[in-house]
Amino acid sequence: MRELARDERGSLGVGDYEALDPYALCEEHGVHVYTVESLRSFGASSRAVLHFTSVSTATWSAALVPIGSARIIIENETHVPARRRSSIAHELGHFLLEHEFSGVLLGEDHKRQFDPAMEKQATYLSGELLVPEIAARRAAYKGWDNEKVAQVFNVSTQFAQMQMKGPRVMAARAAKKYAAARVGD
Repeated sequence: MRELARDERGSLGVGDYEALDPYALCEEHGVHVYTVESLRSFGASSRAVLHFTSVSTATWSAALVPIGSARIIIENETHVPARRRSSIAHELGHFLLEHEFSGVLLGEDHKRQFDPAMEKQATYLSGELLVPEIAARRAAYKGWDNEKVAQVFNVSTQFAQMQMKGPRVMAARAAKKYAAARVGD
């Protein structure tokens, strides 16, 4: 998945240490992105649009939807841009990994239906698309905080923290090892 992310970033001319625009990657693959509000023009009821854009905005961020052999992404435009970018990257993760559709988005209990393994894969790939591990390692060794990572890669501080967790542990271990070696000199 790391190689796939690097290839996808490269196809847009985005280096490992630059922010990726997930909307540009959607365009590259012919995946159209629609907002919930834009679904009115396709016959969505005002009640449904209001539910996701005003009443229960935290319930749902984005979805990859099959339409024949094509795929579209519907996003909740009420979320902040950084969250929307990570939601789009996550849905692109499903698309790029060619995850199969179960045919059901909501079960009889009106709760989302998903495969935990596929969700984990899409989350991992979205992380590699937006803040590649190689960049996270460099940021960790430079001592960047979550705010700096978020600013450079145009993600939320929570997303930055998620991507930086492992690399920070590696950097701390390396620093400890280096300090111990210097004491022994």
